[in-house]
Amino acid sequence: MMKFIAPGVVYLSMYTCPASSLDLFTDSIRLMGDATMCAVMEFDRNLDPHALQEAAQACLMAHPVLHSRLIRGNGPAVWEMADDVRVPPVRVEECGDDYHSHVTGPVDPSGPLQFRVRLLRRPSGDVIVINLAHAAADGFGLHTLMSQLLQEYQKPGSISPEIGGFPERDTLWTRGTDPKGMDAPPDMNVINPLWPDPFGTSSQPSAYHRECVSSPVVAAVRRSAGTLGGSVNDVVLAAYFLSMSDLTGHSGPIDIFFPVNLRQHRTDGSRVMSNQAANVCFPLDRRGGEGMEDVLPRVIRETKLLKENAIGIREQVQMDMSSDPEGRQIHQMVEEMAALQKSGFADIFVSNPGPITLPDVEGLTDAYICYPGCYMPTTCFVTSTFRGHMTVTMGYQDSERAREGTRKAMDLFMQHFVSVADGW
Repeated sequence: MMKFIAPGVVYLSMYTCPASSLDLFTDSIRLMGDATMCAVMEFDRNLDPHALQEAAQACLMAHPVLHSRLIRGNGPAVWEMADDVRVPPVRVEECGDDYHSHVTGPVDPSGPLQFRVRLLRRPSGDVIVINLAHAAADGFGLHTLMSQLLQEYQKPGSISPEIGGFPERDTLWTRGTDPKGMDAPPDMNVINPLWPDPFGTSSQPSAYHRECVSSPVVAAVRRSAGTLGGSVNDVVLAAYFLSMSDLTGHSGPIDIFFPVNLRQHRTDGSRVMSNQAANVCFPLDRRGGEGMEDVLPRVIRETKLLKENAIGIREQVQMDMSSDPEGRQIHQMVEEMAALQKSGFADIFVSNPGPITLPDVEGLTDAYICYPGCYMPTTCFVTSTFRGHMTVTMGYQDSERAREGTRKAMDLFMQHFVSVADGW
């Protein structure tokens, strides 16, 4: 459908484009339930809700994937997009200083709007909340959205719309792979069980626990890891492994899965909001009463080996390079994920978006990213750093058992992580 505004000017109101197999792979996340990511920015003062709404509208029009809907069925899948869509009005939501229960909230990934922006008003200052469908973007894309929202709030008109654009799917991480010689199974078994479900499943709304590690402790952890040739990310993975081993009583070998997003290294100026990262893994086991001083060196060794080779699970690379317009392989993958949930396995996701660097906005005191609930049956795990300190978030589907179990898991993780700061 096209609207002719004036002679020689064509405005595209509704248009479609074919979806790729990679689009379907990404979209399959929404079929697993509440796959909603969340960004939070805390302020020590009040903000202008109208200006925030206009900034959200500018971000919406700058990224076609945010105002698109993927339509799939028995035939070829297509993207349906509308360039005349508007964000909902941003209204002030009054809440107490403990605002966490107001943060989580789903975005309908089957609808045209893939994100929403909200404004919470605490007695101590406002909080901007961005809820984003995980089918539309990943942690790095959410970070981009945070930065552009603040930029447009400060400088209206600084972000240009992309009228008539299409959702971008970045395949940077597969450019260095050689499809020849890859032994990818034809049935595309991309799902692997991780830890046995320690909390049980729940159909309740999503929630999360959050802890903050101070800047001095993070710096001390970084120094200790550096003496072994590693990084803070290695400590996060090792502490996560040990905490889950303590919680479940399982010593492994267990595959530790985490995403590596290479898109942040792009220098071509492109604005990519797609959900495309390489999920990598390596096996870990715990022998006897081993602790961080034993496990961390093995994690550092394994991550170094991963970085020496092309990054990407071979089945995902194969999916990226194949054509599956009807999504048959995708449907099989979703069925396998659902079967794993029913059999009591939790696909716990470890994610680290890295440092959050945002425009210097007056009054901004803290910022973090979390995956509240996401599509896992029990919990998911994400860390992000802002101005030196680290935020640790564990999201879960709320129930008394899951709430208590996630609290215990968080305490165990913090014990193992902080122990590295002491240098043993």
